[in-house]
Amino acid sequence: MRRDAAVVMVLLVAVPCGAQVSEQTIKAFARASLSYAPGTSISLTEITPGTTPVGPYQAVRVERTSLMPDAKDNLAMVFDPQGGAVAAGLLFPLPGTEPAVTVGTLPLFVEQVLPQVLANWLGNKVKVAWPMSPAKPGPLVPLVAQVDTGYGWMQMPLAVTADGKYLVIGNTWPLARDPRAVRREILEHAEVQWDPGHENAVVKIVEFSDFQCPGCKLGWTNVKPFLAKAGDKVRHGIVTFPLVSLHPWAFRAAVAGYCLGQFWPERVVQLKEECYRLQDTLSVGSLDDVVFGFLAENGLSKETFLGCYLKDPSVDAVLRHLDLGYRLGVFGTPTFFASGEPLPWAETEWFEKRLEAIVAAGGRPEVAAEIVAKPPTPAPSKTPAPAGPKQ
Repeated sequence: MRRDAAVVMVLLVAVPCGAQVSEQTIKAFARASLSYAPGTSISLTEITPGTTPVGPYQAVRVERTSLMPDAKDNLAMVFDPQGGAVAAGLLFPLPGTEPAVTVGTLPLFVEQVLPQVLANWLGNKVKVAWPMSPAKPGPLVPLVAQVDTGYGWMQMPLAVTADGKYLVIGNTWPLARDPRAVRREILEHAEVQWDPGHENAVVKIVEFSDFQCPGCKLGWTNVKPFLAKAGDKVRHGIVTFPLVSLHPWAFRAAVAGYCLGQFWPERVVQLKEECYRLQDTLSVGSLDDVVFGFLAENGLSKETFLGCYLKDPSVDAVLRHLDLGYRLGVFGTPTFFASGEPLPWAETEWFEKRLEAIVAAGGRPEVAAEIVAKPPTPAPSKTPAPAGPKQ
């Protein structure tokens, strides 16, 4: 699921009799879901529709272009107009079964077949339970998968079509609301490790970061100067999002960062930067020595730290960070949300101007003015989260 230079967004649009999601609504939701890009243009191409006993659905391709013509984005969505919901994330066709899945056999398919399919894709143990409600499923059924990270079980939101033909890895959102506003509300009550100060800032930037991720190192280098320039108008916080199947020491580093934040929140960014500095030489075996050395250099109590480090509460906290990221639509690191809108960290001019526009709009990107910018040079891809096979 690497964010390549040319990718396409696929949407499944559930269409009950007499109702259909309009092209304007599809484009608006897609635009609000993706990372900001000036000069955005979205085009749709209809594909063969499908049907289920509880309502038909319609597959649509959405291609997003912007001022950087070769940089297009991808996402998958299943719209349910009757239920007023949309599942957004990655879309995968599911293998056929004999006999075919029906509404009556869908719960058994979800609990027995779907976990094995996901386990094969993800390379991890997976459990999926059929939801207790609603009693009668619609054409789109939201689910939650339990995924074994090796450190514990994290939750990954999913949705499946009622005919068992398609799976969306991603959260289900209210169709009537702007996803940026919904993200903002979720983050308002989430476990974010905020930098001290600027509590009354107009805009809150939440960084989803993996301390072993080279893209995160570059992203922080790009973004940090703009945070300093913005002063008390912007507050910055970190949510660790370790990609455990790609980066072997990232989870331990995330737990170390969490524990540091419990006692010395002003030191979290410094530890992150130290991990970035030593990124090419660190290993699972050497990480603890680096962390303990950091504590000693800064006069911080190792005994206090060890009361938290790799204990169940701190491990569970990082697992919740992963849960949060997938709920918000984080599929790669780094991701920077400014008041709920993902910003283009690799395009520094775009980032700065859009941040200024969101500040001017009182922290509401959904009403912020469009920026005027020049096409940048192609940017490196961010590190993808291992949430499924390549599309």
